[in-house]
Amino acid sequence: MDKNLTHYFAQPLSDRNFHHIYQLSATQLYGVILRILKQEQLAQDCLQEVFVKIYHNFEHYDPEKSKPLTWMVTIARNYAIDFYRKKQLPIADDFDLNIINDEQIQLLEKLEQAENKKRIIECLKTLDTHIKDALFMQYFHGKTYAQIAKIFNKSDNTIKSWVKRALPKLKVCMEGL
Repeated sequence: MDKNLTHYFAQPLSDRNFHHIYQLSATQLYGVILRILKQEQLAQDCLQEVFVKIYHNFEHYDPEKSKPLTWMVTIARNYAIDFYRKKQLPIADDFDLNIINDEQIQLLEKLEQAENKKRIIECLKTLDTHIKDALFMQYFHGKTYAQIAKIFNKSDNTIKSWVKRALPKLKVCMEGL
């Protein structure tokens, strides 16, 4: 799970970085907001305001307290409730201010992880088999360059070169998806 919200939240805030955060989380946040407001146009308006709030509070995010999606869902939920109260919307019969609980937030995080896993697999498919295998051995099985070199009957430097050339390709692919 290389290119996920945690990665982008660990980086300094930039327009490009925030664009990735938006792409990775907008659907989930919109769903949270829509469940509270029950009106698509209001939910879209609220979502934009939520992202402005997230942008302005980006430096206040504390990874020790919560995961990025949990933090953003909390902001979205609270903002939607405030938005709801300000607009004095009619109360829906099934409206519950505690509609999004920790279990649902964890489910959203699992969906994010699954989506990232799919993206990684798609990007790995673009690499040559031996390079893909070397990456798996190093990053998923904890093997050293020397151990991988023995398996492929290649030098340590060859394996390092494979990995070093593959990582930027994966990065470009991940950003493109």
